Amino acid sequence: MYSTILLTLALSSTQPYPQEFERLYTENTEITYDDLVVDVHGYKVPTRSAFRGWMLLNHAEDRVREIGQQLKDAGITQSMPLHLVLLQGTDWAMSNTTLFTLPDKKNVSNMINTLKYIQQHIEPEIGVVIPISGERTQIYNQQAGGALRSKHLEFCALDLVPANDITREQLHVKLKKIHTEFGQKNNVGLGLYSGVRFHIDT
Repeated sequence: MYSTILLTLALSSTQPYPQEFERLYTENTEITYDDLVVDVHGYKVPTRSAFRGWMLLNHAEDRVREIGQQLKDAGITQSMPLHLVLLQGTDWAMSNTTLFTLPDKKNVSNMINTLKYIQQHIEPEIGVVIPISGERTQIYNQQAGGALRSKHLEFCALDLVPANDITREQLHVKLKKIHTEFGQKNNVGLGLYSGVRFHIDT
């Protein structure tokens, strides 16, 4: 129905428009929902294409590049896409919040510790993990039911799901073992949620 309305509007538009506005009335390519979102264990995770659109519209290229360079200089590998670290969460559709957000410069070092822990201890045991919530604004955190002093507000927490198939029971056994061995000495917080979603903060 939605596409039909758009088509009708396009066909009924008989007013000529200046050449510089052509892109408001035409499309270069067909973009579908599947180009912008991937289902990961029931969570709707935005693609790099979705992030690129957000980044360009918000003139955030330089800031994103700067954050990426800080992480790279600190030894963080690219196994975890930066845009997912900047993702507020996956329950953003039709809300009054933004899909992504940019951390305060002083907080970037906080995420470095979290990412290092994940890459050194979590991923070797569980395999690749996919962030579904990272940096959050106060507004988003409140809407998501986050803790008043959530670590997501300080850019040092990630909610994650494994990329590989693993049962909730198997995941919890592995995470608890890792946490017992390495968590306390690294000042790590571990949260276990429904399904295979879990939380790591430092």
